[in-house]
Amino acid sequence: MKKFFSPRLPAYTAAALLSIVLAVLPSCSPGPSIVKRQPIDTSALIPSKTFSNALEESMESPWREGNLIQTLINGAAFYPAMLRDIRSAKKTITFETFAFVDGHTAREFVAALSERSKAGVDVHMILDKIGSQLIGDENIKNLTDAGIDLRFYHPLSAFKPLEYNIRDHRKIMVVDGTVAYTGGCGIGDAWRGNAQSRYEWRETHYRVTGPLVADLQKGFNINWVKTGGPKLAGLDYFPPLKRAGNMTAQAFDSQPQDKIFPVPHLYRQAFASARKSIIIQNSYIVLDSVMMDAVLDARARGVHVEMITSSDHCDSWPVRKASVFQQHKLLKAGVHIYEFQPSMMHCKVLVIDEKFASIGSANLDPRSLYINDESNVNVLNESFAKDQLKAIEADKKRSKRILTSKSPWRPVDWPMRALLGVSKSQL
Repeated sequence: MKKFFSPRLPAYTAAALLSIVLAVLPSCSPGPSIVKRQPIDTSALIPSKTFSNALEESMESPWREGNLIQTLINGAAFYPAMLRDIRSAKKTITFETFAFVDGHTAREFVAALSERSKAGVDVHMILDKIGSQLIGDENIKNLTDAGIDLRFYHPLSAFKPLEYNIRDHRKIMVVDGTVAYTGGCGIGDAWRGNAQSRYEWRETHYRVTGPLVADLQKGFNINWVKTGGPKLAGLDYFPPLKRAGNMTAQAFDSQPQDKIFPVPHLYRQAFASARKSIIIQNSYIVLDSVMMDAVLDARARGVHVEMITSSDHCDSWPVRKASVFQQHKLLKAGVHIYEFQPSMMHCKVLVIDEKFASIGSANLDPRSLYINDESNVNVLNESFAKDQLKAIEADKKRSKRILTSKSPWRPVDWPMRALLGVSKSQL
C-alpha cells in the first residue's frame, strides 16, 4: 500500500516548535484592520475597464495581453509537461515550491534538473523548509552535487523565530524565461495519477507562455533574493517575449512579511464585483469575518455562490473541522457546497460571472490571506473561465452536495469550536 503523505502537516518536532510560536501570536485575524487600508469599488463590473483598473491598482501589477494559459488537470497531465520543458531547457531554470517529497516523482524531477545543470543550464531552486522537510538527504545531495543552487525558505532561526511561521507556499517554475508553470501542485507521489483513488490527489496546474512569463519570473526573484541569492537579470532570464495567445492576464505575489496583502483584496473585490455567480474550488476554505461578510453580501445581492472543497480526505483535520463548522451559516444563506469524494482535492480556482478567473497557490483561508507567501494569476478571458467551469462541473459529478450541517448549538462540539476559534487565524 502506498504511504499517504500530507505536505500540509509538519513532522512532530517541527510541529512542536511551531506550536510554541503560535501560542504567542495573536489569535484574531488581521482582516478587519487590513480592510481599512484596502478600499474596493463595488461599481466595478466584470470585465469592465473599471474592474481591471481596480485590480491593477490593488494588486500593484499590470495586465499583460497576448498570453496562452493551458489548463493541465491532475498529475497525469502536468508532471509529464513539466518534465518535458525541464529537459528542453537551454539556459536557465528557476523552480520554487512548497512541497518536495521523496518518492518516484521527486527522483524524476531531481534527475531531470540535475542532468540539465550538468549540461550547463543554470538551475536555481527555492524549497520551503517545512513543506519540503521530507525531500530526503540523497535528493539534496544529488541536486547540489549537480551544481544546482538550492536554497530553503525560512529554516528555524534563533535570531528570527517568528519567520518560521511564514511559509513559502508559491509554485513557480520558469524555463529559459519563456515558459512558466503555476498552480497548486507540489512535487510528490500524492499528485501522481488522475484522482482515481484516495492516494491520487485532484489538482489543476497551468502552463503559461507569452508576456506574463516575465512577471512570474520576477515573482521568483523576490524570494530568491530573500533567501540570499543574487538578483537574477539578463536575457537568459528575461528574454523578449512574443505574443503567444489572446488571453489578458495579471500575475501577482503576496508578501505578508513586507505588509503586502493582495490576496484578501483580490477576493473582496472579485466578490463585490460579481453580479451573476461566484464559483470557488479550493482545498481549504476557512472564512474569517471579513471573507464571510463578503460572501454573505454577495448572496444578499442574489449572486449564486458555489463552493467545491475537500471531503474527509482533507490532509489537515483542523482545517477540515473549521470548514465544516462554517457550513451552517453558509447553507442558511443559500450557498451551494460540494465535497469532492474520491480523494484529496487540492485545486485553487475562483471564477466570477463566467468571465474572470483567478488561479495559483492561494487558498481561501487565513494562512494564505495573511501569513504565507503566495503567487496567483488573474485571467480576464471568457473562454479560459468557461474551461475552468467545465472542469469544476466534472468534479461536481464526483462530489457530494452538502444540504444539512451540524447545528452550532451542539454542546458536544463546543470545546472543538472554541479551540478552532482561537487558532483559526493560523489555519
